[in-house]
Amino acid sequence: MLENYIENFDERKFVRDFQISQKTTRSDAMKLLRRKIKDESYYQKKIKDALSRRYPSAYIVKIAQGSYSTAGIPDLMMIYRGHYFGFEVKRPIFGTEQKLQKETIRRIINAGGTADFVRWPEEAIRIIEETLDHIHDEEQA
Repeated sequence: MLENYIENFDERKFVRDFQISQKTTRSDAMKLLRRKIKDESYYQKKIKDALSRRYPSAYIVKIAQGSYSTAGIPDLMMIYRGHYFGFEVKRPIFGTEQKLQKETIRRIINAGGTADFVRWPEEAIRIIEETLDHIHDEEQA
């Protein structure tokens, strides 16, 4: 469930529609969805694999989180054509954008990189393509 990209995804509408289809309470619908929607690591791998196929010359890594890592760093890092891309992957419905993650993304952007929250490969690819188009336009000006 929710393994494929949904353009203009509206989480509230999705939950409401699921609740109605299951003829249950919102609370019970959320419990069901928590079991049906894959973990964040599934989405991280799916995005990383899609980026590796689309941009084979890019350097792409999953950033390990642990006691020796810096908190707030995006889950996936990609360097492509000399530009840094950071993607904080969130599980649909249940992923929450943390304050530190938002601040880290803001700092990456202010330093000249590109970073954002994503759920699906198509979102990451759209961000990359828009950024590359913008860089190309600036180079032509």
